[in-house]
Amino acid sequence: MILGLGCDIVQVTRFAKDKAFLLRFIKKCFTMKEIAELEKKNIYYEDESLRLAAATRFAAKEAVSKALGSGFRSGITLKDIEIVHDSLGCPKVNLYGNALSRAFSVSQNQNFKMHLTISNEREYVNAVAVLENM
Repeated sequence: MILGLGCDIVQVTRFAKDKAFLLRFIKKCFTMKEIAELEKKNIYYEDESLRLAAATRFAAKEAVSKALGSGFRSGITLKDIEIVHDSLGCPKVNLYGNALSRAFSVSQNQNFKMHLTISNEREYVNAVAVLENM
């Protein structure tokens, strides 16, 4: 049963600030695991790839927060939602803190799954998240 649906679109040029600003944003809003994934793929060191990665994860986190039915309210922060990729490159969601508590509350039985799909092209990134009761 679907418990929540969230969608977000982000214009990549919103993240076209100077690199120092972008790195501060990433350190403030991304988990250590997300940053390590960017570094492992050498994205952390390429300006254009880094902007796209920041926009992509931001859109995904927004979509997940909407699927939780709360957005970034009730104490949910960007770091409470982690976007990583499996060995095939499929996006996966890990929830922590208030985001995890919210998912437990919405699912009522603590048995849920968050689905996420992300699409991007040069100017825009789109993410759709679905919270499913298992």
